[in-house]
Amino acid sequence: PQFQKNHTHLIYPHFYLCGSRTPRSSFDHPLRLSSLHSLPFPRFAMAGEADGLTSFLFYTLFVYPSCSWILKPGRFPKKRAVLYAVAFLAGLAFLKTGAEVMERGGNHYTKLGVYRTSTAMEIKKAYKRLSLELHPDKNPSPTAADDFAALKSSYDVIMDLENRAVYNKFGDSGVKNNKSTFDETGMLLEMGVFYATWAMLSFVLTLGKSGTMARSWIYTGQIVMLLVEITLMTTEDPLPEWFFPSTTEHEWIWLLHSLFPAYMNGCRCLGGFLYKDVDEETRALLDALKEQNRDVLMVLRDVQIQVGAITARGGG
Repeated sequence: PQFQKNHTHLIYPHFYLCGSRTPRSSFDHPLRLSSLHSLPFPRFAMAGEADGLTSFLFYTLFVYPSCSWILKPGRFPKKRAVLYAVAFLAGLAFLKTGAEVMERGGNHYTKLGVYRTSTAMEIKKAYKRLSLELHPDKNPSPTAADDFAALKSSYDVIMDLENRAVYNKFGDSGVKNNKSTFDETGMLLEMGVFYATWAMLSFVLTLGKSGTMARSWIYTGQIVMLLVEITLMTTEDPLPEWFFPSTTEHEWIWLLHSLFPAYMNGCRCLGGFLYKDVDEETRALLDALKEQNRDVLMVLRDVQIQVGAITARGGG
């Protein structure tokens, strides 16, 4: 009730982004009007640049050559080679991304055992229960103080409606850097830089005729990923309540960015393997027809010579 009191001065981030003044409901992750100019500038597009570079090098220098080895013509039957390559890429991406997720640890919702849609009362109950378990006076663990501080930090973030809305979109960095100015144009510009950079890298890595199919797959995937990211960032509560209820939009964007290098190199491998050079095949077919035509002409000439010889003997 205390969070619903006097909320007529609140406004929603989605409608601020889209320029609308009419909220859909009266109580869904609101932000104070006075704080709109102090929202954190989201660096989600460039976040984890070092991790992105590491993933790019890992997939380009190790995974791509390994996949190319599997797809080498004659090593396996064609269908089996494609199956092996897809299984290899999917398994490696699953293991690598899983390890990164484990390293990141749980978010504020999972630490408290609540959901994105949990009410203030549910969050308070969960915090009270866990604080009794993790309090340093009752928890003998050597990391009890740190665990309790992390729990308190998670509670403070998601109990504050402004911080919760910012956290869902931009993660911890958005909550911590709340002195920057929110700029929709700047956000879209950073997204454009991120996708343009990957588009140029993809173009360079798929030069040549054999990369045409792979390049079209990669660009199609980028367009889909960009549309998903824009939807997640500009739509209020875009995730259904039942869909991984403890995850945030920021985490899904991070997952898309993390999996893209695997997707790109998978397209490179499979596209190059499945590509057929129509011009080369046409040239080879014409060469074969020429050889056949030459053979037919030689046979006809032999027949003509034999017919001429028979005719000459008959005339004599």
